[in-house]
Amino acid sequence: MAGKSLLNSLADAVNESLTGCILTYPHLELHASKRVVLKPTWNEPSDKVSVISGGGSGHEPFSAGFVGDGMLSASVSGSIYAAPPSGHVLYAIQSVSTNNKAGCLVIIPNYTGDCLNFGLAIEKARYLGIKVSQVIVGEDCSIPDDEVGRAGKRALPGIVLVLKVAGAVAQEGHSLEEVTNFAQMVADNMASCSVGLTACTIPGQGRMFELPEDEIEFGQGLHGEAGYKRIKLQSSSKTTAIMIDTIVKALKLVKGNSVAVLVNNFGGLSQLEQGVVVKDVVTQLENMEILPLRVYAGLVMTSLDSVGVHITILKIPENHKTAVINALDEKTDAPRWPGCSYSLPSKYYNAPAKEEKLSKTLVGPSLTSEQEKLLKICLEKACREIIEREKIINDLDRGCGDGDCGMTLKHLGEGILSTIDKLPLSHLSSLLSELANIAEDHMGGTSGAIYSLMFTAAAVEMSKINNAENWLKVWAQVWRAGINGIMKYSKAKLGDKTMIDVLEPSLNELDKNLYLSYKEAARKVAICAEQRSEATKHMVPRAGRASYVKQAEYLKGIDAGAFAVATWINAISEAL
Repeated sequence: MAGKSLLNSLADAVNESLTGCILTYPHLELHASKRVVLKPTWNEPSDKVSVISGGGSGHEPFSAGFVGDGMLSASVSGSIYAAPPSGHVLYAIQSVSTNNKAGCLVIIPNYTGDCLNFGLAIEKARYLGIKVSQVIVGEDCSIPDDEVGRAGKRALPGIVLVLKVAGAVAQEGHSLEEVTNFAQMVADNMASCSVGLTACTIPGQGRMFELPEDEIEFGQGLHGEAGYKRIKLQSSSKTTAIMIDTIVKALKLVKGNSVAVLVNNFGGLSQLEQGVVVKDVVTQLENMEILPLRVYAGLVMTSLDSVGVHITILKIPENHKTAVINALDEKTDAPRWPGCSYSLPSKYYNAPAKEEKLSKTLVGPSLTSEQEKLLKICLEKACREIIEREKIINDLDRGCGDGDCGMTLKHLGEGILSTIDKLPLSHLSSLLSELANIAEDHMGGTSGAIYSLMFTAAAVEMSKINNAENWLKVWAQVWRAGINGIMKYSKAKLGDKTMIDVLEPSLNELDKNLYLSYKEAARKVAICAEQRSEATKHMVPRAGRASYVKQAEYLKGIDAGAFAVATWINAISEAL
């Protein structure tokens, strides 16, 4: 089955995409018939070396996104995952050589089609009297050296670091030989490794291959090809460690070495995950006392819609450290280069914030030691039930929400359990205040604000209690304050398909049974909570994110927030 795509015509996709690039960056110039993108000054007299590169499309923003002063003079794009024809490459070389006798460096990604077509164009250019040199880049280290075929190592996103350094050195006015030697030095000191979570979908076709949910491709290629081996899906930290270990061995990195790091997104990885990977890479290198002097991340050389990540490390030779760093830092007009002035090290160090200690102020009516024990049991039971039902609550939240209600409530439960022995269980107002802090710090977002509001309003009300002869009556009074706190700021009312539709009726049930035992009153409240939770199936959401959803099929389930309230009410009832 073909995958979904937003195209007009598969045959016109590359040309239309390049047109979109030029419309976004109108200073660039597109010669559409040749799929060549040129920098604005390409035909002006110049005594500086020109740098060109290119390859198949489907890897955007490579290579058109890196055209500009300080990087490429021109790029040439082929069809999806296909090398550009030699005639188009020759056209790019001739264009940048129009009024330029300094020569042209062609940087070629190491794939057979690219090497053949770029090589043929170079030979034709030399025949025409154009001064041309070449550097072939292949830095994939996922395949052991003794298993690499005659074609050599594949080119991966590290080629962009070669483009940047070569472009900067050319901009400084160095000769063709010097620019070529510098580019080759960078290419020789790089290694890249990748993992893929999914294969890509070529427009008009299905996925290149399927991966089990618990596996990832180690060494997945840029063109949808399978990797060197399959490994089990693990945390970002553990997966990153496998890639870094492979690169460290390939480059023979040791303590004290200086490096530049590039983390490339295959195209489908979320920015959230990308940031986690960057953190893991830098942290692990620093733990090995390898010095990441520059770090770049983003969409650099993608693989259509594939989900995955490349890690490229450039080992910076000590005798060229200043020159390499200066070249990486040199300003460029290329619109998609991921570096900027903020990529340079800051003199400011953002030290991690110290963990706030729990408040020692004890406010509100106090409990006996037996009541304290009972309260602790209730809290523990409620937290564990919420954690256990994370997936169920997440599933209920999909369609009407963003599918994370269970996860955020799990964070609340874990936050409470992790500090339960330090919580001021003996003084209820102080306890509720601390629960508000935990909700805000651990949950975040709307859920964190709602629970924090409920606990805060309840804490204020509890601080006013002087006589606690009937604890059920006290809890009903405090519960009412908590509900009012939510309703005041969330705009939610009874019948809006929210947690209020369980909280309010359950409180009313408690009000009717204030003179029963804890056990009997709690049982009645729990039955009511379960019934009212089930009743939200038939309600139309009028508050919260769900109120924006109008498709009927997403509105038939129990409200996730209401189900969660019923869960912890029932847990407290069972504990009592």
